[in-house]
Amino acid sequence: MKLLYVYLPAALLLASMQANAQKQVLKTAIDKTNSYKSISYQQTDRQKSPFTNDWTTLKYKAATIRNSQADSVELYDYHDLRGYRTVYNGNLIMSLDIANKTYEIRKMGRISNRATPYKWARYIKDMLALQAAQIKLLPDTVINQAPCFHVKRVLADLPANKNISDLYLDKKTYLPVFIRELMQGRMSKGNEVDDKITTLINEYTYTGYRINVKGLAIASFTIPPDYVTEKKVAMLAAGDKAPDWTLKNSSGVTVSGKQFTGKVVLLDFSFNECAACMLSIPVLNRLHEKYKGSNVEIATVNTSNTKESVAKFARKNNINYPILLNGSRVSKSFQVSAYPSFYIIDKQGNVAASFEGYDKTLESSLITLIDKLR
Repeated sequence: MKLLYVYLPAALLLASMQANAQKQVLKTAIDKTNSYKSISYQQTDRQKSPFTNDWTTLKYKAATIRNSQADSVELYDYHDLRGYRTVYNGNLIMSLDIANKTYEIRKMGRISNRATPYKWARYIKDMLALQAAQIKLLPDTVINQAPCFHVKRVLADLPANKNISDLYLDKKTYLPVFIRELMQGRMSKGNEVDDKITTLINEYTYTGYRINVKGLAIASFTIPPDYVTEKKVAMLAAGDKAPDWTLKNSSGVTVSGKQFTGKVVLLDFSFNECAACMLSIPVLNRLHEKYKGSNVEIATVNTSNTKESVAKFARKNNINYPILLNGSRVSKSFQVSAYPSFYIIDKQGNVAASFEGYDKTLESSLITLIDKLR
């Protein structure tokens, strides 16, 4: 009787071992993270804008508690080092403006909007459902002096479509040390699809972990005694006198509201990182061409970006209308609290219409309003 031996090819055996190692790292990361009742840490978030390629950095001191009654949500306390604090107790979210001593409390569902370690544990759990080829366990490395596992998640890797995440997990605690997300593709602007490839990069860095910290009581947050309710300021209404304003455009030329007396003016309030503002760019470009040389003036008041950043933004997005810089004070005088916001000012310098946000009727609505005033 002859014995038949079946040899598993070395490459297949290696792939099987690699897949098992990947799953073991991921499963351990989930179990370890969820075993921690509370975690405090410092977090630095960096985002590369898909609109300008500029980087924005936010730093936090954070604490989070795992909600044992609902795995999909955790309690957290995020202290933004710019002067804001956000506390979520599983049902309500409290936002504090430390400089102005104001607060806002609103009901929030079970979806966390913070990149806490518990959120990444849920993210890793979803990774286990992916195909083996979409997850790669790469060689260990050292990040911020911490030996780390390196796990790569690849959902798409084509020239015009990328969705790649790199997770660096501490080999001792299995908590995230550094995470990088790369998303690349064509972005829709209203009814149009931009031919340019847009790239968005998010980076999260975690340091100073303290596990199972005693005394955290996020669920029982209280309003600081010297804080008052944050009140939403309504935009100026039709018939109100438009505030006086003077700003410089991106070419350094001084422009004022008084220069436009006798003309119909459309002011758009926005900033580079505002995704909703991006949708209005094709509309404003077309309106600028439509009314060029007439008694209608169209301009954007940029509230927060530098001259250099605005210049890059305008080139990247083919903007043909004027952009006015350093408009934060002007924005406040017009009582703008959401972006984009639009004002139409009549020939006498009075507000004819004001409204917030973008929708598909924006262009037709603006044309109707402007043509009535011409």
